[in-house]
Amino acid sequence: MASSIASRWRELSGEKDWEGLLSPLDLDLRRYIIHYLQRAGAAGDAFNKTKASKGYALSLFPPEEYFARAGLELGNPYHYKVTSFIFAATDSNQAAYFGYVAVTTDEGKAVLGRRDILVSWRGTITEGEWKDDAKIFQTSAKELFGNDFALVHSGFYSIYTGTIPDSLYVKISAREQVRKAVQELVDKYQDEEVSITVTGHSLGAALATLNAMDIAANGWNKPTGNTNKTFMVTAFPCASPRVGNLVFKGIFDGLKDLHLLRIVNSNDIVPKVPFLPGIYTHVGEELGIDTTKSPYLKPDISAHNLEAYEHGIAGVQQNGNFELEEELDFDNAVINKYSDGLLNVYKIPDNWWNNEKFKNMVQMDDGHWEFVDSAYVPSVPTV
Repeated sequence: MASSIASRWRELSGEKDWEGLLSPLDLDLRRYIIHYLQRAGAAGDAFNKTKASKGYALSLFPPEEYFARAGLELGNPYHYKVTSFIFAATDSNQAAYFGYVAVTTDEGKAVLGRRDILVSWRGTITEGEWKDDAKIFQTSAKELFGNDFALVHSGFYSIYTGTIPDSLYVKISAREQVRKAVQELVDKYQDEEVSITVTGHSLGAALATLNAMDIAANGWNKPTGNTNKTFMVTAFPCASPRVGNLVFKGIFDGLKDLHLLRIVNSNDIVPKVPFLPGIYTHVGEELGIDTTKSPYLKPDISAHNLEAYEHGIAGVQQNGNFELEEELDFDNAVINKYSDGLLNVYKIPDNWWNNEKFKNMVQMDDGHWEFVDSAYVPSVPTV
């Protein structure tokens, strides 16, 4: 597994726009996409939702513990370290943690074949973010792309570029935070083989699309003072809404160092919005999956569920059937992290990810999660 991904990383990152890899879906590409979707999921897993907490709307995990506490260390060969958190301003004038910038360790570099700079964005959580999602009127993205006619979703743009002057966390925008963090890493590792990968789910996928285009359009993938060297930028947005207009798409199409693969579940409504044909359009290549074909899932599981997307990547087949690839050893227990979507026969508690005791779900050394039932059972009374 490690050697094939290490030697194929450029192909898997879309150097040829995934030609010949999507149908049938290449086994290494399945591994690769699931890896990046797990990193997108970690951005949301770490969010502190407790309003009474002094850390509300910030990361629950410190950088040095981040991936271990997100369950992405045990049994996982793709090792990264978080170098920066991303904070953004939302509609409610609330500063919130929105994701992170990370880079592969030396061990992770050996497995992935290069030094990967990773930017991960989470999806919608707070009330203010839902309000931003609803702002479907468009605004100019000239600040990003130098074109008055490149129009994008105003809510997404506001989160990406907004500031709160008296805030401890967003005196500068999320955009500027990422620019600074990515540029520092590009400069630090410029003498190595480097990639920049951007990922996110839902709202995070829209922000990942904006961010990846921004990086490539404005040369953040080039070392300071050495514009002759350029590193590839790849985006894996999952369940992304549409972000911009046809001029925005035209700018994307002209960015030769940028490659984007959108993952779309057939029944997920979010990639179909905003419903404004001719005003909004998608960019990049599309990989379609259909989790309704899975024999493991309940019919009422949300088609937008991130872990269901990962499950779909593991099992989608060219003939339209669904069969989990045995070599992937996909852990179906994660489907119930935030849902009750896995069939009851598998005996996995619903909604078990709560950053505390995980409803007796325990991570094994191979990275899989198992239900360890420690419940007291009374002795059978004697007759």
